[in-house]
Amino acid sequence: MTPIPGFPDFVVVGYVDEAQFVEYNSERRTMIPRQRWMEEREGPEYWERDTRNVRGAERMGKVNIQTLSTRTNQSGGIHTYQVMYGCELGDDGTTRGFEQHAWDGEDLINFDKDQMVWVTPVQWGEITKNKWDQEKAMNQQRKGYLEEECIEWLRKYLEYGKRELRAVAPVVYFTRPPGTNRLSCAVTGFYPRAIEVNLLRDGESIEETLSSGTLPNHDGTYQVRKWTEFEEKDGAQYSCQVDHSGLGERVLVFYVPESASLLPVIIGVVILILLLTLIAGAVVIYRKRVGMKSGYNPTTSKLLLKPPSGSPCNASDKGESSSASSATA
Repeated sequence: MTPIPGFPDFVVVGYVDEAQFVEYNSERRTMIPRQRWMEEREGPEYWERDTRNVRGAERMGKVNIQTLSTRTNQSGGIHTYQVMYGCELGDDGTTRGFEQHAWDGEDLINFDKDQMVWVTPVQWGEITKNKWDQEKAMNQQRKGYLEEECIEWLRKYLEYGKRELRAVAPVVYFTRPPGTNRLSCAVTGFYPRAIEVNLLRDGESIEETLSSGTLPNHDGTYQVRKWTEFEEKDGAQYSCQVDHSGLGERVLVFYVPESASLLPVIIGVVILILLLTLIAGAVVIYRKRVGMKSGYNPTTSKLLLKPPSGSPCNASDKGESSSASSATA
């Protein structure tokens, strides 16, 4: 691989959910913390050990690039060899582990930890697969790391950063731009990034929806918007279903048309005007009949209008997950 001036040719980054907490590159050659909670909780021994480990991975990575360049007949130019491994811990206690390798951004070989074999989608990856499949002890060690040690470290990191990494529940509401038939479900202010949002029509999922994708907010939280075209006159009931780890349970928010939400207030205003008209008429008639007696003071009537508040929702349980992973390039 031809080096790029001023750009490190080997990089390691570690994440817990979307928070980067460690980093190493071939120019600095030292593993460093990227979160205050890592700097405060782990001492020199941790950083020295990780530095030794990633320096070994750096040497191996450079050898792999030379080997793969030869196998693919791509001796010149710039190429990337990427490795991503990690584990996930669900709220219900379920776990998952993975290790994936890529060449120039395309899948090269992945580890099936349940069968303890390697899987490759490319023919020239068969050489690596056959070699690694024979390393039974190494594959057993990988499986043990992904299922046990990785989960132990993930729990530890989550405890370290529990204040910063805690789940934040989303705010969910409907919007409808004036003069359009576009109905949008807006979900914002949530953390971590993983979320499931579905638009429903009469309780059934709407297939023809568009999405903004999950986007970052300025404060480290996320937002997403999904929308569909609809005809309000069809009388269907639209709702938005949201699953997120910050919610205790699945949330269902219903769309209330503006005309329907303003109806009680409009009726109330009409009734108030009519009552005031009737009261004024009665006072005039009464005065005409009895005259203006000394000491007479007509009573004052008040009508208090209070718009309705709150919105209906249903819920059911679903757990989300937190993950820790590292990647090299």
